[in-house]
Amino acid sequence: MSRLTSFLRSKYMIHANASSWRTSVALGVGIFLFLYLLQPFGISRYRGSIFLMCLGFCVMTIGVQWLCTFLFFRRPAQKKMPVTNGYMIIYSVAIEFALAISLTLYAAFFFHIPLSWQLFWVFFYWTFLVWVIVTAIFTLLNYNRMLNNRLEEMIKKTTDEQEDVIITLHDQNLRGTDLTLPINNLLYIEARKNNVCVCYIKEGRLQKTELRSTLTALKDDLPYDNIFQCHRSFLVNINNIVSAKGNSNGYQLLLTGCEDIIPVSRTFVPGLRHFVG
Repeated sequence: MSRLTSFLRSKYMIHANASSWRTSVALGVGIFLFLYLLQPFGISRYRGSIFLMCLGFCVMTIGVQWLCTFLFFRRPAQKKMPVTNGYMIIYSVAIEFALAISLTLYAAFFFHIPLSWQLFWVFFYWTFLVWVIVTAIFTLLNYNRMLNNRLEEMIKKTTDEQEDVIITLHDQNLRGTDLTLPINNLLYIEARKNNVCVCYIKEGRLQKTELRSTLTALKDDLPYDNIFQCHRSFLVNINNIVSAKGNSNGYQLLLTGCEDIIPVSRTFVPGLRHFVG
């Protein structure tokens, strides 16, 4: 119960009003395409312009969602109040009911049929499905955008602080040679059986060097917060991330000047979120 309460009261991580007009338009277009292409609920028997009638559903959907967004987020924006997860859940429920009610009234008017709970639940069900799909897509896009923005801010700060830091990665082979380089030039380290592959930038070019060592040993050589274990086989220098895409099941990272895709497994996702939070 305490975890649920904490979740509901915690700040909603994505900008609550981000791209609201895009979400509204996408939802309206989704409703329009669903009705116009499939023509359910007897729409195919309508004698007037089906296009205009479906367009009306689209316009009403956009208007209702925009109005709900305006009403729900005007006060928090004016008073600079944080939007919580609980507030977003209430907003989601309210907007779904508002859409179902408005579309039910519109359908009753157009088809000259009496209002009923059955008609309401039909529109509630279908608008809910379209709304969930559109909202999920935009939430994922906005979350990735937010994550990348936070990464950019954090990376610039940390990179400047570590400009003069030189690191040494030790080769455990008796005849091996230690690798010394500026920490900002390190991209990632990958475990390969009994060796590790170190990927870094040298004189503006991508270089890869194998060392006789383990990922754990090299992690101990790098006591810096930005050297992050993102996978059981990878250490990555967060300073050099240029993009991060994914969700709670994992992320994929792209690094400066490198085409390799670095995975972030589900186990290490909370650590990445904590790092950029």
